[in-house]
Amino acid sequence: MKNEKELEVARSEFIKAFNHLVGILRMKGLKRKVALGLTLMTLIGGRASIRNTAITFGLNYANLLEALERLEEAWNTTLIH
Repeated sequence: MKNEKELEVARSEFIKAFNHLVGILRMKGLKRKVALGLTLMTLIGGRASIRNTAITFGLNYANLLEALERLEEAWNTTLIH
Protein backbone atom coordinates (compact mmCIF):
# COMPACT_ATOMS: atom_id res chain seq x y z
CA MET A 1 0.00 0.00 0.00
CA LYS A 2 2.79 2.41 0.91
CA ASN A 3 4.65 1.65 -2.33
CA GLU A 4 1.52 2.32 -4.37
CA LYS A 5 1.11 5.71 -2.70
CA GLU A 6 4.79 6.57 -3.26
CA LEU A 7 4.50 5.52 -6.89
CA GLU A 8 1.43 7.70 -7.35
CA VAL A 9 3.24 10.69 -5.80
CA ALA A 10 6.28 10.09 -8.02
CA ARG A 11 4.07 9.75 -11.09
CA SER A 12 2.28 12.97 -10.19
CA GLU A 13 5.58 14.83 -9.78
CA PHE A 14 6.78 13.55 -13.14
CA ILE A 15 3.61 14.74 -14.85
CA LYS A 16 3.90 18.17 -13.19
CA ALA A 17 7.54 18.51 -14.26
CA PHE A 18 6.73 17.38 -17.81
CA ASN A 19 3.85 19.84 -18.06
CA HIS A 20 6.06 22.61 -16.65
CA LEU A 21 8.58 22.12 -19.44
CA VAL A 22 5.79 21.98 -22.05
CA GLY A 23 4.39 25.19 -20.55
CA ILE A 24 7.71 27.00 -20.89
CA LEU A 25 7.83 26.07 -24.56
CA ARG A 26 4.17 27.01 -25.11
CA MET A 27 4.74 30.45 -23.56
CA LYS A 28 7.29 31.09 -26.31
CA GLY A 29 4.50 30.62 -28.83
CA LEU A 30 5.19 27.05 -29.93
CA LYS A 31 2.25 24.87 -30.89
CA ARG A 32 1.29 22.13 -28.45
CA LYS A 33 2.52 19.26 -30.64
CA VAL A 34 5.86 20.98 -31.19
CA ALA A 35 6.24 21.66 -27.46
CA LEU A 36 5.42 18.03 -26.64
CA GLY A 37 7.90 16.78 -29.23
CA LEU A 38 10.68 19.01 -27.94
CA THR A 39 9.94 18.01 -24.36
CA LEU A 40 10.19 14.33 -25.26
CA MET A 41 13.35 15.02 -27.25
CA THR A 42 15.01 16.76 -24.31
CA LEU A 43 13.93 14.00 -21.94
CA ILE A 44 15.62 11.42 -24.15
CA GLY A 45 18.57 13.53 -25.29
CA GLY A 46 19.38 15.29 -22.03
CA ARG A 47 21.37 18.51 -21.66
CA ALA A 48 22.71 18.66 -25.22
CA SER A 49 19.19 18.56 -26.64
CA ILE A 50 17.93 21.22 -24.24
CA ARG A 51 20.82 23.49 -25.23
CA ASN A 52 20.07 22.99 -28.93
CA THR A 53 16.38 23.66 -28.29
CA ALA A 54 17.21 26.86 -26.40
CA ILE A 55 19.46 28.10 -29.20
CA THR A 56 17.10 27.13 -32.02
CA PHE A 57 14.00 28.71 -30.50
CA GLY A 58 15.65 31.59 -28.61
CA LEU A 59 14.65 30.24 -25.20
CA ASN A 60 16.26 30.81 -21.82
CA TYR A 61 18.71 27.92 -21.38
CA ALA A 62 18.87 28.22 -17.59
CA ASN A 63 15.08 27.98 -17.23
CA LEU A 64 14.88 25.01 -19.56
CA LEU A 65 17.77 23.30 -17.80
CA GLU A 66 16.08 23.77 -14.43
CA ALA A 67 12.85 22.34 -15.83
CA LEU A 68 14.76 19.38 -17.30
CA GLU A 69 16.44 18.71 -13.96
CA ARG A 70 13.03 18.65 -12.26
CA LEU A 71 11.79 16.30 -14.97
CA GLU A 72 14.81 13.99 -14.63
CA GLU A 73 14.44 13.94 -10.84
CA ALA A 74 10.76 13.06 -11.12
CA TRP A 75 11.56 10.39 -13.73
CA ASN A 76 14.24 8.83 -11.52
CA THR A 77 11.87 8.83 -8.56
CA THR A 78 9.25 7.08 -10.68
CA LEU A 79 11.75 4.44 -11.81
CA ILE A 80 12.93 3.73 -8.27
CA HIS A 81 9.42 2.98 -7.07
